[in-house]
Amino acid sequence: MARQTCHRHRNPLDERRQAEPRPRIDYGVRLMSFLAWIDFDQADRDRTRRIMDLFGQEDSRDELGLGSVRDALADLMFPGTSTIQTRLRYMLFVPWVYQLAGAQRGVANARRDLARALEIRLIDTLVRGGETQNVIGSAAREKLKRLPSDVYWAGLLTLGIRRFQGSRNACLEATPGEAAKLWAAGLPQAPNGFLSSPDSTADFQLTKEESGFLRDRLAQESPESLFTWLTRQTSAANCDMIWQHPARADWPDQIRIVVDHAERFSGLMHGASLLYNLMLSEKAAQMQVMENSSWHERVATYTAKLDEWAQKTPTHLFEGWDLADLWMLSQGTIHDVKPHSRRFIEIWRDIVVESQGNVREKAAARALVRDREMRLKGPKSRFRNDGALMRWSGASGTVPLNFRWKPVVANHVKDLVDAG
Repeated sequence: MARQTCHRHRNPLDERRQAEPRPRIDYGVRLMSFLAWIDFDQADRDRTRRIMDLFGQEDSRDELGLGSVRDALADLMFPGTSTIQTRLRYMLFVPWVYQLAGAQRGVANARRDLARALEIRLIDTLVRGGETQNVIGSAAREKLKRLPSDVYWAGLLTLGIRRFQGSRNACLEATPGEAAKLWAAGLPQAPNGFLSSPDSTADFQLTKEESGFLRDRLAQESPESLFTWLTRQTSAANCDMIWQHPARADWPDQIRIVVDHAERFSGLMHGASLLYNLMLSEKAAQMQVMENSSWHERVATYTAKLDEWAQKTPTHLFEGWDLADLWMLSQGTIHDVKPHSRRFIEIWRDIVVESQGNVREKAAARALVRDREMRLKGPKSRFRNDGALMRWSGASGTVPLNFRWKPVVANHVKDLVDAG
């Protein structure tokens, strides 16, 4: 693959975009204990809730501090998305709910209660409409804590659908004159009878008017993104990773450069994550008395996975990889890639290239991974703290990074394509 560079470009929403989560695992317990009493602003609430979501997904944890690069690349390719979104029509459901609640007369508390009630009612409305998957709150129902508005609020601002930059509560405090300026011009009207009765129905199928509005928002706010390019196509590709897309060769140079970085970063750092899991499993196995413990089984599993990664990962992808260009591109987002993170990635790249991927028994590779985790976690490091190791589930970050492509963005693109 030829080396490619590009000039630094500025994301037009730098001033307004809200952060995707940059998980800091060593601060997780402290953050959770603070949630009960800190009065976050809306950006902090969005960010913190996403961090909490990541804590609940053991296999997705960012144990080696790669989140800033991952999220920078995801934002460059797919602005306005997040890992906890499901279907694109929620980008319209949420404004419609807040328009209905905002039109309620009386005090702001009553409007907030109505907004929540409508979001809960939306669950049954979608189920009655035939939706069996991707319905937010389908299990929790009236106990739902993470409402659709919580999931999509930041993305609505990024795509310019929401013009109001404040919190959801503040949105419901707007005067009638201000309410007209909360949402983008041309926002389609809610369907007749939307959430108006206990037996109303809805589904995720976008109308042509709705898909046209969403395409226009992407074209206006992120004209050079891959997400925008994909929404202009007449078909939706079914591929596990975005770099496997059959139309990749047809993409503009600027898009292909970002995707090339994403493919290389995912492939490179998957090896580091597998080695991390192997090293911890080895340490845990040494603490077990029985030879046939589950930890010994994990050692065998991660050994096989790491050897497979070494065989299947083309290390030539990393030779001559312009990491300086990646750092420059990330500066065009809200994600701050710290110098120590850059240095870790650069050294890991050099070790992988020099060893042709055979890092399992390489002392320098093991030391780099161990030192990285210990730096991030401090006394809670699993290499230092036997109690923390024994509480470990046995899998952290073992899935290759896909930068929100599947299922989130793939679903969004298919929704637009299906609408015509």
